[in-house]
Amino acid sequence: MKDDIPKFRKWPIWTDEDVEAVADVVRTGQWWCGAPESHAGEQVWKFQEEFAKFQEVKHAFACTNGTHAIEIALMALGIGIGDEVIVSDWTFLASGSAVISVNAVPIFCDINPETFLMDPVILESLITERTKAIICVHLGGMPCEMDLIMEIARKFNLKVIEDCAHAHGSKYKGKMVGTWGDCGTFSFQASKVITAGEGGAIVCNDEVLAKKIYSVLDSGRLPGKWFYDHFSYGSDFRLGEMNAALLRVQLKRYPQQLKLRNNNALYMNEKLSEIPGVHPQKRDNDVNSCAQYVYPVYFDPDFFGGIGYKKMYEELEKAQIPADACYPPLHSLDLFKDINLMPNVDYNNANWGGEKSNPEKFKNIEKIHANAFELDHRIFLSDKKALDYVVETIKKIKKKYNI
Repeated sequence: MKDDIPKFRKWPIWTDEDVEAVADVVRTGQWWCGAPESHAGEQVWKFQEEFAKFQEVKHAFACTNGTHAIEIALMALGIGIGDEVIVSDWTFLASGSAVISVNAVPIFCDINPETFLMDPVILESLITERTKAIICVHLGGMPCEMDLIMEIARKFNLKVIEDCAHAHGSKYKGKMVGTWGDCGTFSFQASKVITAGEGGAIVCNDEVLAKKIYSVLDSGRLPGKWFYDHFSYGSDFRLGEMNAALLRVQLKRYPQQLKLRNNNALYMNEKLSEIPGVHPQKRDNDVNSCAQYVYPVYFDPDFFGGIGYKKMYEELEKAQIPADACYPPLHSLDLFKDINLMPNVDYNNANWGGEKSNPEKFKNIEKIHANAFELDHRIFLSDKKALDYVVETIKKIKKKYNI
């Protein structure tokens, strides 16, 4: 390794405290949480309280992973067969596949080409008599324009799920993401900003919805009722005690990491925006905090000799910078293009599948995705030397290809 290449922070970050937290659970022999009135272990229940406090919300429910968190939210909100749910087109598969899993139909919303987030104007144009909900995705941790989205949702009486898999602690207009809509969902998968390898959570403020979420999560049970009574359809989405113990330690350290991520991302925004043809994800002035899980950047091909994201990624990898290609747009994935989905569900009215998945119908995301890359969140936990190295490397790549 060259001497001038800085050391980027490794992930996950762990100490002996993490190890002891898990070991303590192992020693107790109580490896599952039990029920609300009859605790076996205590880690899940305590983590839920602590995460709710951190997210400034009344209720938090830990579950198996972030994908299941969205599925649980959809089921608790009564979304089912044939219902249409509008989803951002630029996100990980789970935001769309969760809709498929409840036999509903995702409708893909093109992005704002500056923020890379769901465009509220396009969102409203996609609403039909079948639309029942919106899943807005805070891509990279950057909050969506939640005030506008909620205004549209109220106008058409739609439910709103915030996919906060990237956005633990992100705040918009003084309010935590995940608390604007009916509920918010989170992921604690291995790469996420708070992690236990796997895990997820659903948060909400509504008491009635909270009971439904718990029932779906725990096999249709209800608090205060006999353990073998089941009152509605649900499944076993409970989180294990060892994961919860690890999350409690990770959460305790996270506020300091969040501050560092946020400040370093602001610094990177400033430096990259000075390079002609380089456009990091736009941050609205109303964003108070951004978790900065990944950091998407669009580079104008006219300033980079026409190279696409694959060549850019090769150059960044050669420079040993933690980076990746961005998520492929959902409408471009084979399972949606080929409609290889649930049997006996009518997808004819979807805005994707066959010819409807034509890139011309999703112009904003197709343009951005062709020339975008993501910087890994480890960069934003590193020092200024590492940030400057990334900026200088992108300048060198531009000079190399801008002939």
